[in-house]
This record gives sequence, C-alpha cells and structure tokens, in this order.
Amino acid sequence: MWPSALICARYSNAIFPAHTPVLEAGDGEETVALALKNKPEVCILDIQMPKLSGVKAARSIWRDYPEARIIFWTQFPHEIYINEIRKIVKSVDPPPAYGFIHKNNPESRFLRFVAAVLEDGADMIDPAFKDSFKRPLLTEFEAEALYYLALGLSNWAIARKCSLSLRGVESRLATLYEKLFVSIAEGTPHEAYEKLAYNVRTRAFFEALRRGLLNNDELEKAAADLEHWIERDQKKFAEEQKREELKTRKMK
Repeated sequence: MWPSALICARYSNAIFPAHTPVLEAGDGEETVALALKNKPEVCILDIQMPKLSGVKAARSIWRDYPEARIIFWTQFPHEIYINEIRKIVKSVDPPPAYGFIHKNNPESRFLRFVAAVLEDGADMIDPAFKDSFKRPLLTEFEAEALYYLALGLSNWAIARKCSLSLRGVESRLATLYEKLFVSIAEGTPHEAYEKLAYNVRTRAFFEALRRGLLNNDELEKAAADLEHWIERDQKKFAEEQKREELKTRKMK
C-alpha cells in the first residue's frame, strides 16, 4: 500500500483501489487546504480546476510544503502552464520532484509516472512535451508582454503599464522575439529580407498561439484588466498633459 495521495477534481478511490488511502478535493482551494493539512507524499493535480488552477494550487502548496511531490495530469498541455510550472519549480529550494503527463495515457503508464515520482523522487515528463520543457523560459515580463501584443498595445503603452523606459521595453521585446523564433534568419543572407517581409509583433502573436503560450481564458482576463488600467491611465495622461501645458505657459 502506497502513502497517501491527493487526487483532485474527478478521480475517485474506485479508479485506484490498490493505492489508498486517497484524499479527494473538489476544487483548487480545497486541494491546497487538504495538502497543507495532511502532507500527502504525492499530489495529483488537474491543471484546470474550479476556484484555483492546478498551477496556482501547486505554487501555494510548494510555498508552505516544499517537500511535496506533485504530478500534473492534464488535457491542457499548453506552454503557458508549462512555463509557469518550470518557474515555480526553480523558485523552490531544493527543487521538488514533479511530473507532467497527458490524460490520454493509459492508466498503467500513469501509475509508472506516479511510482517514479513518489518512490524514486524522479522528475517525469511525458515524452510528448519534452520539447516544451527544454525551450527557453519566459520571464514575468515576457509572459505578460505576449498578452499586451495580442491586445494591441504599443511599446509606449507597455512602457507606461510596466513602469519602464521605451528603450527598456524595446530591449525586452527583442529578447522575447529571440526566444520565440529560434530559427530566425539573423546573421544569414535572408536576414534583410525577413525583416522587410514579416511584422514581428504579429508573428510573435501567432507563435504564442501555436505553442499555447496564450489561451482564451487568460486573454479574456488580461483584456478586462487592461480595460481598467486604460481608464486609469487616460486620466493620468490627461493630468500630465495639463501640467505640461501649465509649465509651457509659465515659461512664456
């Protein structure tokens, strides 16, 4: 019999009769509460859960229980989640054992993943997603900037939103483009042509969609947040313009 496991959302004791006791949670918030209270040796989390996503639940669990071994069992292997998981794992000291597996795998393979993470403390990544786990990590700014690009913000607006200089935004976006376009033609005979042929912001948006670095739910949230920020910043900008006009008049 294995140590306690925490299986979240839709998985019952009946599915894993040989691996009890099993604790179940109905949503992300309950998952965190149960994990911190019972300290299970392995937590199996859905990426998308009510109230709190599996990624955010894992962050909360690892913050207060860094020894937890967590397996993400999901049908949403988008890079937006993978990027965030990798950043969270890097922030935990020492790095915890974890796994990432697609739900379309047979139960026998899933249980091998559980055994490797639980008994061997090995990191187990579904072979289908190994490339995603090897790609350059996006910084906090780069991940946010993808939403700003998708929502049509100019570099000027991004600079105001992130309290950066215009040059700082341009430099950070250039690094983001390098991470997204590994096969870019820079330094080759095609470099000049490709700079003229492509709109790099639109291309970045397409690449982010293709790799799952953007998704509809998060984009809707970002759009709502941005709308509120725009309202506040418009007022701030109007006040700045008035101050500038007053300053100009005094100089005359």
